[in-house]
Amino acid sequence: MNRNLVSTMMLANHPLLRGVALACTVVALIALMWQSDEPVQPIDAAALRGQSEPDGFVVNGRYLSFDDTGKLTARFESPRIEQFEADNLATMESPRAQLFTEGETEPWRLSANSGVLQDNNDLLELEGNVHVIRNTEGGRQVTLTTTRLTLDNGSRTVFTDAPVELTDAFSVTRAIGMKGWLDDRILELDSQVEGRYEPGQQAKP
Repeated sequence: MNRNLVSTMMLANHPLLRGVALACTVVALIALMWQSDEPVQPIDAAALRGQSEPDGFVVNGRYLSFDDTGKLTARFESPRIEQFEADNLATMESPRAQLFTEGETEPWRLSANSGVLQDNNDLLELEGNVHVIRNTEGGRQVTLTTTRLTLDNGSRTVFTDAPVELTDAFSVTRAIGMKGWLDDRILELDSQVEGRYEPGQQAKP
């Protein structure tokens, strides 16, 4: 158990310790105020909470997802996550995700400008400058870019009906809409598929 958590629990169960701790805190605060040349500004709770008025929020938050055996399957991170209990969802600023698949050492990496995580069905909807990067066993890096993408972590699939572009060191492929199965490493492009292959092109550093 975390040492800080143990200390907090001990204070909660001992009124005398709580009183001593409170007195020390007040003395330290007065000393800091006395030494500071700048006036102490009160915390603006409304500004910290934000205009969207969430039920709760986390700064520099992390969300982990595990399978039935307890193995980590996904890690989501965001500088700010806001939770809305009535809608059973959480919004993410600049979300970053790592998706772990069986038999691969390198995770898939996802990033976007914003994201919405629906807790009831384990869906993450990404929007704005969406990038999906996968490193293959042969050392090739494949990048998918689109404007919006949905990750269904329950079925381990990603899909979109927006235009997509797939690039690697040798080719560029464009299409409208796609669906991918992460664990099977299968990608299906929907329509208007066109590509360009350049076998002599070297990978970018």
